[in-house]
Amino acid sequence: MTEIGRHLSDDALIEMARALVRIPSVLGDEKRVAELVADEMRRLGFDTVEIDATGNAVGVVEGSAAGRTLLCDAHMDTVDVLPREAWRHDPFGGEIEGDRIYGRGSSDMKGALAAMVHAAAGLDRERLAGRVVVSASVGEELIEGAALRDVMERHSPDYVVIGEASELDLVRAGRGRAELVLETKGEPAHASTPRLGVNAVHLMTRVIEQIERLEMPTHPFVGSGVMCLTDMISVPYPAHSVVPSGCRATYERRLLPGETKDGLMTELEAACARAGAEDTAIRLATAEYETYTGVVWSEPKWYDPWELAEGHELVQGALAGLRSAGLDPKMASYQFCTNGAYSAGTAGVPTIGFGPSRETLAHVVDEYVEISQLIEARRGYTAIAEAVLGTPR
Repeated sequence: MTEIGRHLSDDALIEMARALVRIPSVLGDEKRVAELVADEMRRLGFDTVEIDATGNAVGVVEGSAAGRTLLCDAHMDTVDVLPREAWRHDPFGGEIEGDRIYGRGSSDMKGALAAMVHAAAGLDRERLAGRVVVSASVGEELIEGAALRDVMERHSPDYVVIGEASELDLVRAGRGRAELVLETKGEPAHASTPRLGVNAVHLMTRVIEQIERLEMPTHPFVGSGVMCLTDMISVPYPAHSVVPSGCRATYERRLLPGETKDGLMTELEAACARAGAEDTAIRLATAEYETYTGVVWSEPKWYDPWELAEGHELVQGALAGLRSAGLDPKMASYQFCTNGAYSAGTAGVPTIGFGPSRETLAHVVDEYVEISQLIEARRGYTAIAEAVLGTPR
């Protein structure tokens, strides 16, 4: 075993995953997880390790020859555990029961993060042409891709691997998402004489009726788009004996490869016109976020969908590597939005996804990752790196 591979074992991988789960890292509170990841990278012999200005923990394994850069990314932040009393397992206990590690973030996506770190550490640098960068990123649950963007600007990867759950299948596409705010404007009047005003809520209900009738687009590989009403509030709120002069509704739209902002806005404007509410204001919501290091993001909530052709060299190389490692992946697509929205959708860098666990285990009560998949994921990341960087098994 090489020096960089010292201390690696299945037990060590499992313990790292459990240690990550034991540290709460709800969105904005990732500092202690970043420190643990950086310490583990140093212990395992990464060539360079840093916690950057954004708060990402980033480690690099350098090959003995020049070559391409492969960036593997997993986010450290999680959603909250509420309602806490619904959990049968301690959400921050890292408990093992059977083949499962339970806890918040075990599936989404601390298990994958541990597997990436240990896979990169175990690579034989003498047979590595290029370098592997492992990014433990912040803030993904609110702004997909913002933290990864910072890492990519510094390390200029040729390829990206997103470690979100895929059940060990090979992902080559993903849905994006947009959060849209619609505002209708009425005229206030006393609630005792509503006929003298224009009720903005009534206008909005007509708009909603038209939006709900929209036929969602479909994609032959990724599936169907989704439009979901997530909130609605009148202005003023609460109202006291007054006809609402304003109403705001928020929609979340899951996007398919090929969809554009202009196309979506045109579709919604037409729906408002059919509702007789042509004056409805439509805009993208804005994400406001400050990382634990104090970096502030204020960005429109548009996250690009993406697709990489099945015949692309990254897809075919990764597929060959995974098969050579004894895995049998199918081609798949992410139905939720990931950091790939930036790496592939916005930046256009060839990106694939591969990770342990299932999408449906993200954000649920008693979240878990299967230990057997965790170990196979490490083997898979190793195989992908070897295949992509020109060191076949």
